[in-house]
Amino acid sequence: MRLKDKVAIVTGGSQGIGEAISRRYAREGARVAIVNRRAALAASVVESIKADGGEAQAFPADITKVQEIYRVVAEVTRVWGGVDILVNNAGTYIVTPAETTTEQDWQTMMDTNLKAVFFCCQAVIPEFRKRNKGKIINLGSIFGNDGFPMSSAYCATKGAIVLLTKTLCLELRDQNINVNSLAPGYIRTQMNVALQNDEGFNTMSFGRFGGKNVWMQPDELTGAAVFLASADSDSVNGTTLFVDRGWAAY
Repeated sequence: MRLKDKVAIVTGGSQGIGEAISRRYAREGARVAIVNRRAALAASVVESIKADGGEAQAFPADITKVQEIYRVVAEVTRVWGGVDILVNNAGTYIVTPAETTTEQDWQTMMDTNLKAVFFCCQAVIPEFRKRNKGKIINLGSIFGNDGFPMSSAYCATKGAIVLLTKTLCLELRDQNINVNSLAPGYIRTQMNVALQNDEGFNTMSFGRFGGKNVWMQPDELTGAAVFLASADSDSVNGTTLFVDRGWAAY
């Protein structure tokens, strides 16, 4: 077990990529704090993890509100004595052309994909300092590296994650805190069901990829997520690890 007795906070940990990471971390011996607004869904994942012999607990919160972030970190610390790993997974993707993107669309993606990531990092830093060690994994995207039509706001948030990760690395590396980004390719989740069935979107994506199927399953990311959370990555800092079947190589 590569994460035995570690305490991991996973935002958006009750579905999609977050759920897959939460389940894998629990199998690797971590105590997993699943942070999600949908309490019933998080509770269901927690019960499933426990049934498989893992340890997890749901911590309902709206992480677009800074006070909620600090409350959750304090609760996790009270329950399990501290925090070792933070996975900033929660995110949202609104597909919209630039000229019709509303202020609300923009703000929703900024609040969830960027603001929440920064303040979750801020909230765990004091807990990491107490242990003289910590791992932060920010979920980026292939769209943080390349632009994509009808995704201006989303690409802006994911591009910002790259530089936020690098800057936090430089600020925190002398305190044994690793900050890295994990950039998934096309992952089948509830957030992008419409795109999975969109012929035009898939034609454009498959064409770039040489006609191959670009869609991946959430479990395909979990090995990289364990690596970045484990001692194996102690010398990996400030980087973005792509798990995309080679998309970023094009």
